Amino acid sequence: MHILKYMAGLLAASGAIAAGTEARESAVRELDASTMHSWVDRQHLALVQFYAPWCLYCQALKPAYEKAAATLEADNVPLAKVDCTKNAALCDQVGIQGFPTMKVVLDGRFGIYNGSRQESGIVSYMRKHKGPPVKEVRAAEHSSFVKSDHVVVVGYFKNTLVMELGMLREVAKELIEDFTFGVVVDKKTAKKQKISMPGIGVYTDYDGQMSVFSGKYTIDNIRQFVRSRSVPALGELSARTFSTYSKASLPLGLVFYNSDESREALEKELLETAKEFRDKVSLALVDARTYWKHAVGLDLKTQWPAFAIQDIGQHTKYPMSQDKKLSAAGVRQFVADYVAGRVPPHYKSQAIPETNNGDVFKLVAKQFNEVVFDASKDVLVLLHATWCIHCKRLMPVYQELGRLFANHSGIVVAQMEATMNDVPSNDPALEISGYPTIVLVRATSNEVVPYHGDRSLGSFTEFLRAHAAHPVNSHTNEVHKISANGPGYVVVPRQVSGFTPKDTRHVEL
Repeated sequence: MHILKYMAGLLAASGAIAAGTEARESAVRELDASTMHSWVDRQHLALVQFYAPWCLYCQALKPAYEKAAATLEADNVPLAKVDCTKNAALCDQVGIQGFPTMKVVLDGRFGIYNGSRQESGIVSYMRKHKGPPVKEVRAAEHSSFVKSDHVVVVGYFKNTLVMELGMLREVAKELIEDFTFGVVVDKKTAKKQKISMPGIGVYTDYDGQMSVFSGKYTIDNIRQFVRSRSVPALGELSARTFSTYSKASLPLGLVFYNSDESREALEKELLETAKEFRDKVSLALVDARTYWKHAVGLDLKTQWPAFAIQDIGQHTKYPMSQDKKLSAAGVRQFVADYVAGRVPPHYKSQAIPETNNGDVFKLVAKQFNEVVFDASKDVLVLLHATWCIHCKRLMPVYQELGRLFANHSGIVVAQMEATMNDVPSNDPALEISGYPTIVLVRATSNEVVPYHGDRSLGSFTEFLRAHAAHPVNSHTNEVHKISANGPGYVVVPRQVSGFTPKDTRHVEL
């Protein structure tokens, strides 16, 4: 009898949990082709998730999305979802390329969602977009407000009409997705915070401290101050903190260590340098025992400690020479030279081939710009990896394409092994997200045109005929379908929570 009562209790509890789950699920509106457009048109602020039931990343997102929907009901910010396996045409119309994709609805129009996939991140992101970019903070709520986000920026001004607040508002409009902004006009609160009006304080949760702006009031100076104070002067860069450092949008000075003793010593030796240059470069400690591959990607040898500067936004890296033992004075001088523009970016490159007479031109980083951006030529570039099976399958077709255009005076067919050579350009169109990546750099304009056709000789030829500045000779009309059994594509892992391309039939993850 006791066992039966116990089992009944478990079943009742399970039913309650299931009921609770159902209640949470009901907060998310399910949309389809017949309801989505009319629903979106009526929304001032909302969030829509486009998903596929089989997608593991979508399944991982589901609990957080449901909880966020329930929380945001009180804010009158609805969350919805669209099953793209049942509404394929609708998802194509919206431009969905993979799952999950979340889109913000602002006044009936879709926009990009740049928030996280955690419940707190979704809620924080949507609430920021609901109100003004800079919230007026009363004295009674000041204490809780400065603890409401990882980074909170508060302006202290005599009134809401001063010029300095206008500058802060402009910065807030730009950075609101990453940080929370407020304004205080109460003199007593400012005095309690030991800030003179006008003043700006940045509150962070990494140390519980406040940094006070002391520069000249300009939009650029305020923006730089907020970003630089959003991370510690010398913190720890890891998978957990990478997003925070990315939001700071500053070049990273990466200090690699391989023991706890080394970390402690480096932190003491480099702290003053980190504080001196924190407005220009964010110095951070990196555990080489875990992230040694990142150091190798920066062209550092696996000798520790080591130092390199990486500008993620510009896709550039600046490894410090490892010929001498790393020292605090050496790191300070290297950072100072970088800030002064005296350190050129470093690009990994194979040696320039002694002969390059084949039908397909073999590119290396050292001569990439010279060849690819030659304004007198249309240059088709294949960026590949030796280990990529889809690249291997493509090679016979690409070699035949090179033979076809070998005697064309205005068109060059080229290839580069992109794991052994960096692309010395910060053009977004040349960023490698997977292999193979194929682009055409047009003659005269140097416009970069991504290739999106299939992997047949005829498709490549038609692409050149449509996009090359130089005319494609008529003899290419004889080309038919020599196929590489594609399209195939290997995705390069990125620093994201997870993303499944819409068409995964030929994708190796």
